[in-house]
Amino acid sequence: MKKRYGIVLLMTLMLCGSLWAQGPNGTGKYYKAANGKSGAELKTAMYSIIKNPNVVTYGNGLKMGYVKTDTRPDGYLRDFYSNVTHYVPGSDMAAGQYEGFNYNREHTVCQSWFGSVPPMYSDIVMVIPTDGYINSRRNNNPFGEVTDQEAQVKTSENGYSKWGAPLRGLLYPDSIAREVTTVFEPNDEVKGDIARIYFYMATCYEDRARSFTKGTGKNVFNAEGTAYEPLHPWVMDMMMRWAAMDPVDSIETARNDSVFVVQGNRNPYVDYPGLEDYVWGDRRDEPFVYGDGSDDGDDDDEHSTSGTILLNNEFFGVDWTGQRPSGGVTQMKGQKGGITVTYAKGSSGQSMFCNNQQIRLYKYNELTFTISDGEFLSMDFNVLRNDNHKEFFATNGTVDGYHWTGHSNEVQFTVTDGNGNVQLASVDITLSGMPTAVEYVATESQHTVRAATYDLQGRRIMEGSPLRPGIYIRGGRKIIIR
Repeated sequence: MKKRYGIVLLMTLMLCGSLWAQGPNGTGKYYKAANGKSGAELKTAMYSIIKNPNVVTYGNGLKMGYVKTDTRPDGYLRDFYSNVTHYVPGSDMAAGQYEGFNYNREHTVCQSWFGSVPPMYSDIVMVIPTDGYINSRRNNNPFGEVTDQEAQVKTSENGYSKWGAPLRGLLYPDSIAREVTTVFEPNDEVKGDIARIYFYMATCYEDRARSFTKGTGKNVFNAEGTAYEPLHPWVMDMMMRWAAMDPVDSIETARNDSVFVVQGNRNPYVDYPGLEDYVWGDRRDEPFVYGDGSDDGDDDDEHSTSGTILLNNEFFGVDWTGQRPSGGVTQMKGQKGGITVTYAKGSSGQSMFCNNQQIRLYKYNELTFTISDGEFLSMDFNVLRNDNHKEFFATNGTVDGYHWTGHSNEVQFTVTDGNGNVQLASVDITLSGMPTAVEYVATESQHTVRAATYDLQGRRIMEGSPLRPGIYIRGGRKIIIR
C-alpha cells in the first residue's frame, strides 16, 4: 500500500500546475506590484519592491554571507576575477600580494564613487568575493573592453581577467574618453553577472544612483542623467550587450536565492532574464507580467504541488513593524493557496517580531501551518539568522535543521528555550492530495491553446500556440495530443 501511494504521489507531482500564482524561482507574489507596468514606471515599481535591503555587516557579515551565496560545488569560494583560486568560504579576507594569496570584498560599483556609505557599502548583491591581487589591479577603474593591442593590456592567470587601455570605438563622449585611460574587463562567463548587478544598483538605489559620481565614478554614473537612466549611455550600451551575450545561468539563479536569505531582497534582472529590455530596451513600451510570462499571475484556482510563502508583515496583514506592540497582539494569521499560517506569542511568550522581511521565533512562540485539502509533505525555511543556535521542533514529522518532512494537514513549529531567536524570511512548501488528473485524448480542434494549459514541467503554453503531440495539463486534467 505504501509503495502504491508513492506512485500516485509521483504522478500527482508530474501532472499539476500551480497552487497559487507565483513568479519564477519560487518568488511567489514578490513582484506583483510591478505587474502591467513598463519602462520608467516598471523600474520605479521594482525599486519599491527591492529597496532598503537588510544588509549584513561589512566584516563578519559578508564573510559568512559568502558561505551561503558563493560556495562552489567543490567547497571552495567562487571567484569572479580569477579561475585559479581555492579560498575557503568563511575564512579571513585580506589584500593579495599575488594572485591566489587571499581574497577580499570587491565593490563592483567602487565604494569611492558613493563615499563608502551604507547600505551600498555591504550590499552582497554588489559586493562580491574576488582574488585580492586582481581586485587591486582593477582599482577604481570602470569596467570596459580592453584594446586588442597586447602591449597595452595585462591579464590574470590564464587570461581570465584583463585590464589596460580601452578598446577604440566604445561609445564614450570625448570628455569621458580623455578621462578613461584604463578599464577592467571581466571574463566573458561573468560579464552578464556584472551587467545584471549594475542594473540592480541602478534600480535598488534609484533615489541616489546619479550621485555615485565621486572620482572616476563620474565616467560611469551620470549626475546629469535621470533616476530612470543614471548610467552614462556608453556604460548602458555595453552592459546591455554583456547581459545578452552571457544570459542568466543556474549559478547566478542560486546566488540570487541565497542573497534573499542573507539580506531579504532579490535581483529582478536575474529572476526575469531580459527584464532590462522592458525597462530600458526595445520592449520598454510592453507591459511586464510578473507571473509565468503569459498571464497576470492571478490564476489561483489552478493546481500544483509547491510554492513559497514570504513570512513578513504584508503576508500577515499587520501594520506594525519591529517588536510586538505592548498589549493586545498575541497572534496573527495569513492565508495563501488554501494554507493558513498562524504566528502566535504562545502561552508564556514575551516577544514577537515582524517587519517587511521576516518574523522571529522566540522561546514559547508558535508558528502553525494548516491546510484543509491535502497534506504537507515538506517545508524548507529560509533562515536569515539564528541566535544562540536555537533548535527547531515540530509537533509531528521529522525536522532536520530547518527542513521538515512528513504527512500532515497541520504542523506547529517552536524553538528551544533560552535567549535569542530564529529569523525566518520565507518557507518553501510541498503538498500532496491534489485532485487526480483525468486522462483523455484531444481532438483536432483542441490542438490550439484556448485555456490555461501547461506542459509536464509546469510551463504555461502561450494562448493561441499550436500543441505538438505530447502530454499537457488543462483544468486539472491530463491531455494527450496525438
